[in-house]
Amino acid sequence: MPLPGHTPIHPRWSQHHRPTASSTHTASCVITRASGGGSLDDGGVWHPPDTTVVYRVMCRITVNGDISRRIIGERLRHTGNYKVAVRWDADVKVGDIVTVTDAVDPMLKGRRMQVTDVDMGFQQWERVLAATEDFTHP
Repeated sequence: MPLPGHTPIHPRWSQHHRPTASSTHTASCVITRASGGGSLDDGGVWHPPDTTVVYRVMCRITVNGDISRRIIGERLRHTGNYKVAVRWDADVKVGDIVTVTDAVDPMLKGRRMQVTDVDMGFQQWERVLAATEDFTHP
């Protein structure tokens, strides 16, 4: 039981531990966001919305479940769920796209994932994103 007027967690607990969490971010990522809804032209061809770069950050990527390989549209596609950790103050939204631009593991470079959830919490050392590489089921 803490003393009256005191809390068991120091008020700067998160600030103290953030550099340690950030030191584990060894990959580089670009996070983009759609800036509109897309459109159809006169010929009925769909044009996706323009994208805006939200962040260029160091990140950490871990697999969250199984990775599978499927043929989609005559192309081999890797599908899977990931956890992507970025700076604690990143304002990332569900639907944003994370593209790995550099990583120690060459298999990660170039992977694109869509953010499906953003973890939030009282004590925040880093922002952890749930992301999927399966764009057929957002």
